[in-house]
Amino acid sequence: MTSRLDPLGSSEWSTVVVRVLARDVDVVSGLLWEAGVAGVEERACAGNGHVELRAGVAAALAEQVADRMRGCGPVSVEPIDGDRDLDAWRTYARPWRAGSRFVVVPAWQEPPPWADDDDVVLSIDPGRAFGSGAHPTTRMCLTELEQLVEPASAVADVGSGSGVLSVAAARMGAAVVVAVDVDPEAVRATADNAERNGVSHVVVASATPAEELEPGAYDVVVANIAAGTLVELAPALARVVADDGTLVLSGVLGVQVGDVLPAFEVLGFDLCGTLADDEWRTLLVRRR
Repeated sequence: MTSRLDPLGSSEWSTVVVRVLARDVDVVSGLLWEAGVAGVEERACAGNGHVELRAGVAAALAEQVADRMRGCGPVSVEPIDGDRDLDAWRTYARPWRAGSRFVVVPAWQEPPPWADDDDVVLSIDPGRAFGSGAHPTTRMCLTELEQLVEPASAVADVGSGSGVLSVAAARMGAAVVVAVDVDPEAVRATADNAERNGVSHVVVASATPAEELEPGAYDVVVANIAAGTLVELAPALARVVADDGTLVLSGVLGVQVGDVLPAFEVLGFDLCGTLADDEWRTLLVRRR
């Protein structure tokens, strides 16, 4: 799922900590993403069935986010200790598999021994803004891209984050991948990861608004962003996908499908497939 840098341009960060029951992790994580956090880490609390959700957010927005979480469980705000805390997650990052062939490997590690010769290994450095990238919504998008992207496909990745989806589409044979994100750090991370994986000639990363992409130009448009943003961008996403193309909409909780899907149905699209991972959903829609 794409992450967000401080919209105010501040270099100061804080951590909003919410303690919830294990059964509520996906729902509260979704609420944190909706509130505009940059990433969410889960830490199990020993022996009591609770999970601590730790969300990185610009310090200027931390109290606002904390206020929105008050009804979910005990909430606190902690300052981030500079480079040490921003990079601490890297120690715990591990390779992970998505679909039948993708293996995503942290760029500072070697491919795992369990990766097969016919696997598509993606070497990804998410940067500080995007965490490990191994979110259920990312996994589901990769699963769909493996099936949808064909040689010579044109792909748009709206909200590219680390660029893992853009790189995957290029590695699957896409002729062009346009990756856009409002965050300058996301644009840099996507470009760097495209170069790292030898597909910089295919992936074009920029901060171009989705509304300004070429109309009807893309066989596959993937948007792994918050549900509210999907609704907001529905007209733009509908405008840029080819008449026979597919929209892959992710970052949606099960309880939010009823909010997201109607925004595309009124534009002439029908649901043609759904993936589920715990409370998260990825929706495939096409023009009727």
